Amino acid sequence: MTQNCFRMYVACPNCGNLNKQGEPACYSCGQEIPTDIPPPPPTAPAEATEENPWQANLDIRVQPLNPTKGSDVSKGRFKDLASRYEARKVPKTDANIVHGLRAGIPAGLLTGMAMCGFRKFQVDDMTRLAYRKNPKIEKHGSQMMGYTMCYDLFLGLIIGAALGLTNLLCFYFEASRAGAVIGALAGGVLSFIVGKGFMGVAIGAVEGLLLGWLASAIENKLFRGN
Repeated sequence: MTQNCFRMYVACPNCGNLNKQGEPACYSCGQEIPTDIPPPPPTAPAEATEENPWQANLDIRVQPLNPTKGSDVSKGRFKDLASRYEARKVPKTDANIVHGLRAGIPAGLLTGMAMCGFRKFQVDDMTRLAYRKNPKIEKHGSQMMGYTMCYDLFLGLIIGAALGLTNLLCFYFEASRAGAVIGALAGGVLSFIVGKGFMGVAIGAVEGLLLGWLASAIENKLFRGN
């Protein structure tokens, strides 16, 4: 009775069904069961897997940088995904004629001061035109400097209004280029009136470029804080 309780079973090499050990043939498929079936190979012990101390970092939370603290996700802190990006204020670039005029006035005054220093030592078409209208004034005197300031203030208003209407006021390169074109046109008009060559066109282009750049810089830095 005890022997029957511990009877061994072997698998049929053909169909795989279990048969009592010592049976000559399989009860299912009828094939002969050899008596010298090798025992199944011993199962290899499972390899010990090393615990990944950074496993918790796969979660949305971040663990302390020391891996010896373990991987308890309850001690983690949430990742600051926004820290990898730099937040910047989006500059406002829309402009109109009012913005252009408010930036053109200080730009014209600053440019007029620079041109006063230039006309203190150099006679140009604007100086010749003013002297032709009023021969009694000195070409390098204070009254001529007043004409210079008025001319550059007027030119600054024209360039500022044009930059505001074309919405180029907040763009340095485009504002400078447009100012240079308008200044060159104004210098060309002076050269045509005076009739002394086209040097006034080059001076007007530089003057207008400075006016356009100053107007854009004043609008961006002073009025908008960009």
